[in-house]
Amino acid sequence: MTLSRRVLALVCVSALSAPVAAWAQSTTDKATQAEAAAMWKRHLENTDKLFDQARKDMAIVVIPTVNFDAGPPRNFDDAATRDQFTRQRSTLMHWQHKTEKGFAMTAGQGKHKFDFSDTGPLFQTTRGALAYQVIPVWPGEYRLNRITYHQPRTALPDSDARAKSMDYQKDLGMATLTETPDIDFKKEGPWTPLTPDEDGLGAGCEVTLRIGEGCDEAAREYRWVEEAKRAFHNREAEMLPVAGVDTELLFTPLATITLKAGDVVLMDGYKMPDDQPVMVKDSCGVLAREWVCLLESMTLERLPASIEDFRKAPSAASFKLPKLDAALKELVYREPKYYFEPAAGAANRFEMRK
Repeated sequence: MTLSRRVLALVCVSALSAPVAAWAQSTTDKATQAEAAAMWKRHLENTDKLFDQARKDMAIVVIPTVNFDAGPPRNFDDAATRDQFTRQRSTLMHWQHKTEKGFAMTAGQGKHKFDFSDTGPLFQTTRGALAYQVIPVWPGEYRLNRITYHQPRTALPDSDARAKSMDYQKDLGMATLTETPDIDFKKEGPWTPLTPDEDGLGAGCEVTLRIGEGCDEAAREYRWVEEAKRAFHNREAEMLPVAGVDTELLFTPLATITLKAGDVVLMDGYKMPDDQPVMVKDSCGVLAREWVCLLESMTLERLPASIEDFRKAPSAASFKLPKLDAALKELVYREPKYYFEPAAGAANRFEMRK
């Protein structure tokens, strides 16, 4: 195991252990608070050490994503608003390694399972509508050809129809849909929300256990759910079982980028509009015990990145990551190679269709 892998193991362990301490803390339990603070300090130190070691046998990549804190606070009492936010925040863009199965570079605000081959973002900083995510990546060629997200209050069709055979030469790709049990809450009367000082969860990225900023709306949504659970136990809210669907899109790659050990690269990011993708009509059905649909088309919007804009965001040093800050001094912009041309008259929109 290389030094980077050993340090990465420490980051993974501390990140996975942190929720136990952070969410268990109470404003009256000083010992637990001290333990959580110590664990968070170790997590910062291990993360910074990983970024320092990544300069030797990994690449450091900065990718812009959507900053959900850029607009006014959302009304999470509204179910449609919660559903839309869940769909948007759960979306992850996966750049998959061309030859090494399981290796990927994944960006997005969704929950990420820490893994040696796909660390996900370990730090982020915001500037306007963008949240710049910083990701350690193993060397190789990566292609953007996978997107995952969760759609609440959605059910699979009540059908056992067999899907048409997949033909990647003819169609853009396929969507695999997996039904998941969700729960939601309905207010039966007003409940008094707890403030960050009262519930001990912290604020922003402290709640979502991500280092950096741009987590306020995610923290507010998480706190709303926690308050709803308490309201349910106090008979102030109704718990509703609802269906949800996890979606995995596999498609003809939009773009590719090659990274070498020691690279410190800024590249463009991408987002998928809420009305995307478009499925082939009457193509959905069961195939190999999974519910799948063929993709007819998909639009992705580019989030352009620039060194100048990134330099105006709060630095890694301001979040007690001095070694990462030093590495980012060497940041250079690199544009991926595209397999699709931008839409006519819209340089930042790609309308993908076979």
